Amino acid sequence: MSRHSRLFLFLKNWVFLPLVVLCLPLLVLLGQEVYRDLKLLRSADIDSVQWTLSQVEIEYLDFLLTLERASSAEDHHLSVVRKDFDILYSRVGILGSGMLFAPMREIDGFSNAVTDVKFFLDQSTTAIDGSDADLQAYIPELQKQANALRPQIRSLFVQGLEYFASQSDQRRLSIFTTLTELAIISVTILIALGALSFYSMYANAQAQTSARALARTNAHMQTILSTTHEAVIVADTRGKIVDLNTAAETTFGYSLAEAKNQSIGDLIVPPEHRKAHAQGFARLVKTGQSRLVGKGSVHLEALKADGTRISVELAMQSAKTDDGEVFIGFLRDISQQLEVEAEIRAARDQALAGEQAKANFLAVMSHEIRTPLNGLLGNLTLISKTQLDKEQAVFAENMEISGRQLMHHVNSILDIAKFESGKATVSHTNFHLGRFLQDIVDSQSGHAGRNQTSIEWEWLGTSLDWVNGDKIILEQIMLNLVGNAIKFTHGGRMSIEAEQLLPPDGGCNVEIRIIDSGIGISEEDQLRIFEDFETCDSTYTRDGGGTGLGLAIVKRMVQLLGGQAGVESTLGEGSVFWLRLPFLPVMEPDESDGEERVKPTEQSLSILIAEDIETNAFVALKLLERDGHKVTIVKDGLSAVARAKVEVFDVILMDISMPRMDGLQATQEIRKAPPPFCDVPILAFSANVLPEETDHFRASGMDGFIGKPLQLSELRRALQAVLDNTLSANLGEEEPAVDDMAEKAQDVLNQSEYDIYLKRFIDEGAAFMETLAVIPLGGMDFTEIVSKAHQIRSTASLFGADNFATSLGNLEQEAKQSNEAACLIEIANLSEIWLKTRMSLDPNYEAAPSAE
Repeated sequence: MSRHSRLFLFLKNWVFLPLVVLCLPLLVLLGQEVYRDLKLLRSADIDSVQWTLSQVEIEYLDFLLTLERASSAEDHHLSVVRKDFDILYSRVGILGSGMLFAPMREIDGFSNAVTDVKFFLDQSTTAIDGSDADLQAYIPELQKQANALRPQIRSLFVQGLEYFASQSDQRRLSIFTTLTELAIISVTILIALGALSFYSMYANAQAQTSARALARTNAHMQTILSTTHEAVIVADTRGKIVDLNTAAETTFGYSLAEAKNQSIGDLIVPPEHRKAHAQGFARLVKTGQSRLVGKGSVHLEALKADGTRISVELAMQSAKTDDGEVFIGFLRDISQQLEVEAEIRAARDQALAGEQAKANFLAVMSHEIRTPLNGLLGNLTLISKTQLDKEQAVFAENMEISGRQLMHHVNSILDIAKFESGKATVSHTNFHLGRFLQDIVDSQSGHAGRNQTSIEWEWLGTSLDWVNGDKIILEQIMLNLVGNAIKFTHGGRMSIEAEQLLPPDGGCNVEIRIIDSGIGISEEDQLRIFEDFETCDSTYTRDGGGTGLGLAIVKRMVQLLGGQAGVESTLGEGSVFWLRLPFLPVMEPDESDGEERVKPTEQSLSILIAEDIETNAFVALKLLERDGHKVTIVKDGLSAVARAKVEVFDVILMDISMPRMDGLQATQEIRKAPPPFCDVPILAFSANVLPEETDHFRASGMDGFIGKPLQLSELRRALQAVLDNTLSANLGEEEPAVDDMAEKAQDVLNQSEYDIYLKRFIDEGAAFMETLAVIPLGGMDFTEIVSKAHQIRSTASLFGADNFATSLGNLEQEAKQSNEAACLIEIANLSEIWLKTRMSLDPNYEAAPSAE
């Protein structure tokens, strides 16, 4: 039996030990008590007492008989009287003072009887000790008194016998009880010993079963270790090899006989690593702690018997054995695995490089194509306005149509590149969904009319009016799908249906269906038309042409919005493209003036504005002066510091990007000034509205933030917070109300001022776009792009060019990352948005139609 089995048996048997330990002292105590009782029974004390009691009565009767004889006046009987009296006196004396009769004297009847008899004897002593004549004369009286004591003498004997009979009964009962207890305990011990014997047999059987199971497990483990592909090496605390399996022999080229008692470091550790191995193993043995034991695995280089080096994965565990602690190393040859992983990484890097090269190529080529194409379309527009004959006009129109198609293809490729680069983002705004669909129908009715196709839209069921979503992306989706439906529908009917989904399907609560009576799509084509560069059959392609990217872009855009898209069609009968989109229903915006919602401060303030862009500074000046404030304007951070150190202002509005010294540096310099100049509240005045940027402004010493373009309500709240000394508590932490629209320049400036600044903005925007159009490949000046994009963006929203401002912001962020490919994509998008923006701001401006 193994040591573990013996330990198991001992732990199971120990539960009976307390029972045996408790019973043994009880046995000893009860044995002593039985011995004591038996000794008492064996003693002659009881016999002596009973004999004494009987002798008292006998001596008393002898004394009476002697008195009766003496009454016949025979002198020789007087001596017998004296002798019998003395004997009786002695016997009664024993009853009155003997230790054996002490318990009996506690009995009232016995004690009184002894007292009466003793009193008689004491009184008769004088006569007994007197002369014979006196004794002879006293004998009748003595006889009379003696006869009177008969009941007391009898009582002594009877009560004495009763007492000793009772004592004998008690002793017998005590012995019986003791013997009974002794028997119970003896039986209990016998039962416990029997149970212990039975349990020992059972435990022994269990231990043998466990030993057999352990033996089987060891045999299985040995089989596993001998057949596993992992090398297993067992070493003792000296680092000497105790055992190794077959896989270890195969991996390292050593047999067990060769490796046993050899140092594991000398055997498989490369020479340059042996010192570190020895130190680590010594630390492991000394502290019992290692980064390997119980801590997973590590990759190491190992040495084979033939000197070949291999890469191995090592895991270690420690164990206790009969011979002491051992350390078990599990090693796996991963040389081939590492080679495969290296090949996979190389292939992945090559694929990523190819994808990046493709994205860069698409961005660069699209940019390079768009630049001359914009010029071509613009010149075609100019040519079409000159005197052309009929044939030339047809040629010009055909060229313009081809140019627009080419621009559409370039835009599709750019959209794909944008999605693949992860640059596509969602921007949520509130808009009226019904009006939006009506605008789509109105904008495409002319195109549909050229194909003799009618177009209309309607709500099915309850309408959903004001919603929150990305209107720009939705517009691109709808124009693409509606344009496709019109393209393949001639002399037919096209409609748009909108319906609320109740309950919402996967979070989507609105379904929009674009239904046409066109040529339709076959079932096999329906499965692939949403993939990149996929078109339908030759008839489909011949009729409309295309890159096969339109529906792929639609699919990506719908997924970006968190929705679903699909198609149902019958060849020759028409198609239904459906969209399921999530929209957040919102309340209809309040049309009341934002100025009425936030009143100007009652107290006039002295305000310093540091702003290098004249338009922004002038608009802020007009807004603040209209509310009755005193305003001072400086054009850079250095001037702001100089002015703030000599004049105490109520508040400073500090732009961030300025020449000579930026707003953050200027703020830090002002905070170094002596009081009260250093205590003036400073508000960041910037278009950088990202949370991390505003947090950076506060960390640099600014007290709050006001975004560009200026919102009058936000400006008034900030100034009121300055007066209330609550800047740090609430400024810049709440979104402006939906109806709290940004102040536009035309609402602040008079017409002549507005015209001047609008022309300046258009000229700056056009010049910037011309600069971007001729940027050579690999020659981008990112710093200049960031500066100029930021400058123009800060004034764009003042003139209602919100989309242009957003696109400028995207370009600014990409330029900050020095990402040329992404910048080219943003420049291409910006170019198209700028054309729309310029045409909306300048009615007299004419340019080539947009790609849409």
